[in-house]
Amino acid sequence: MIPKAFIQTLLDNTDIIKLASRYVELVENGRNMVGICPFCGGLKPTFNVSDEKQIFKCFKCGRGGNAIELVIQMEKLSFPLAVRFLAKRLDLEVPTEED
Repeated sequence: MIPKAFIQTLLDNTDIIKLASRYVELVENGRNMVGICPFCGGLKPTFNVSDEKQIFKCFKCGRGGNAIELVIQMEKLSFPLAVRFLAKRLDLEVPTEED
């Protein structure tokens, strides 16, 4: 099991704007960044990414979450593999808890 403290550290150190920009062209819109949703498409920018809250949300299809959830959905990975994916980007080693 991956320790909760490590997951929080991972989320605290992941820039969701940079991460989302790997998948979506984002432009500034007030305090958020917006783009065409990679899940439902469309012509209008309904995909919002908040740097302040470190979350994403599409106001058309409803998908949203944090950086780990974005990786799970975009890369089609399980939770543990998504954590490892983000940890690798930050040059961190994923610790494990002993049961």
